[in-house]
Amino acid sequence: MIEKCPDWLVDRFKEAGGVLTFFDFMDLALNDSDHGAYSRGTISIGKKGDFVTSPSLSPDFAEFIAIQLIEWFEQLQNTKQTSDKLTLIDAGAGEGDLTLGLISAFRKLSPSLISHIEFILIEINEAMKKRQQLKLQSINDVSINWKTLEELSNNRINGVLIAHELLDTFPVERIILRKDKVFQQGLKLIEKGNKYYYDYTDLDLPPMLIEFLDQLTLEIGFSIPPEGAEEGWSTELHTGYENWFSNLASIFNHGIILVIDYALESSRYYNPIRNSGTIISYKNQIASSNILNDPGECDITSHLCIESMQLQASRNNWKSCGFLKQGEALLALGLAEKISELSFLESNQLGNALIKREALLRLVDPRCLGNFKWHVFEFNKANVEEESSLKTKFLNDPK
Repeated sequence: MIEKCPDWLVDRFKEAGGVLTFFDFMDLALNDSDHGAYSRGTISIGKKGDFVTSPSLSPDFAEFIAIQLIEWFEQLQNTKQTSDKLTLIDAGAGEGDLTLGLISAFRKLSPSLISHIEFILIEINEAMKKRQQLKLQSINDVSINWKTLEELSNNRINGVLIAHELLDTFPVERIILRKDKVFQQGLKLIEKGNKYYYDYTDLDLPPMLIEFLDQLTLEIGFSIPPEGAEEGWSTELHTGYENWFSNLASIFNHGIILVIDYALESSRYYNPIRNSGTIISYKNQIASSNILNDPGECDITSHLCIESMQLQASRNNWKSCGFLKQGEALLALGLAEKISELSFLESNQLGNALIKREALLRLVDPRCLGNFKWHVFEFNKANVEEESSLKTKFLNDPK
């Protein structure tokens, strides 16, 4: 899959000696300070952007999440070690749509609670941070701040962190099967005349990946690659979760994480039929499996592996409280009632009602966003050994 290499990436290859791991390539393509798709603001999120997200599709999405957040915040307020101050973190906040929608929903559903909450956005890419600040600049009655994980670790907090379509953009390692041997997938720079190209190359597995594979295999109970995998079978390994969960454990006294993303059980992820993993790029609403085309101009994403995430979370005392498909979670939080309300609108509002209904249905459509997984984790510094007693409406609501 040889592709022309842009000049900026040629420089990065040369700095690395002519070869990059896939992990490093993906990190550069998304986050390089001068040329990464997110760091320089190439990516546009929304109906007219490179891809659509639930908050950008429907403002009602934030209200459903707010219903759940209110239940969690009320529980946190009732714990002895939690002060009056609570924190809501939007990690990797995109265009700022979710935070904007949550503030509006809290004003509507629990105006007394919002005065106790500090809204914090974590954004490593300056261009996206500027978009968020522009979108939220008119809000002056709510505490909103942008902070890094390092800044948050100075004073432990109590609250909730939402990672909505964040972990799928974490750089991943890739492995590939060649003649019954597993290799790390990398990229090499190729010079032809005065032009530069690049292509995939196979690298010996470093000790770090050998250890990661052994631990993951032990956890999920079958080997990777799986039995029956054919020549050229490849997949992703999510090695970046553990450091993330470790950093979050250092900032919370009592914390809850809600991860919302595409995710698969390991038996479906590391399956011989899924012979090229889940890695994909997006540009102008078009998905492509050619990840090497237009680096720095496209989003690159991969599905999460549920067991891999749970394993790395548990090592840092984040307890998994369960997960559910987005469609089921939203129904538990009142989506059916919200759709039913549209039938009572006046006839002159019919057009808007139909648009709103279509957006709501897309949130639960398994062919669209309904297959997202909502996954809850809890950390309690004072009771790390105890089982979680957290009540979660969308997990416990009777169907």
